[in-house]
Amino acid sequence: MNDTSPTAPSVPADAGLHSAPDEVWEQVRADYLAGWSAPACCRRHGVGLSTLRKRAAEEGWRRTDQPWTTPNGLDRDDEGLALEESVDGDLEQIPLGELSVVAFQRMMRAVLHGNAMEALRWRRVHNVIQSEAAEIERRQWLAKTRQARAEEKARAATEALMKGLREETRIMEADIRRREADVIADPIDGIDDIDGIDGVFSSSPASPPSTGVLPGLPGGAPFMGPP
Repeated sequence: MNDTSPTAPSVPADAGLHSAPDEVWEQVRADYLAGWSAPACCRRHGVGLSTLRKRAAEEGWRRTDQPWTTPNGLDRDDEGLALEESVDGDLEQIPLGELSVVAFQRMMRAVLHGNAMEALRWRRVHNVIQSEAAEIERRQWLAKTRQARAEEKARAATEALMKGLREETRIMEADIRRREADVIADPIDGIDDIDGIDGVFSSSPASPPSTGVLPGLPGGAPFMGPP
């Protein structure tokens, strides 16, 4: 028996789904014109692929009408783009820790978009950046530790030198006070003692006065000079 019922119309792939609000379609259109593929736009905004293509055809979404931009495949709200703008493009100002956070967030976004290969790539980037940051931190710690030890040695040497100088000064002052006390107790002996120290006056016995007699003359007669 032949089926004489009319042919049932084909059901579109996104039939039965609620239509996305206009705000969502505005974002879909912006991403599509920015270079995102149709499947990527659908995954991101949760719209049907056939509906997107239909709207693109009806509303004239033509990428050739858009200004040329470098295709980077990044989300418009990507953390890396925002970070680069925050330093006005001066990448030297960006710490490695913040780059590690960006790589981790991109990995998470790739997982949410179902792109396993991209997620693995960003995971490797994240691990490499973290290792490099840890190595730099270790080197900085070693440099600071060496500097602190050198400063401690220099401080200890200075303190030892000052201690020696203070001890010598104390001994000299004690010796001066002792000699001053000796002078007060016995002025004559004290002065002789001080003179002997100063080296100005000699404390040795005085030499006998000259008699004008040359040794070896008979009878010790005085030498009168030539006749």
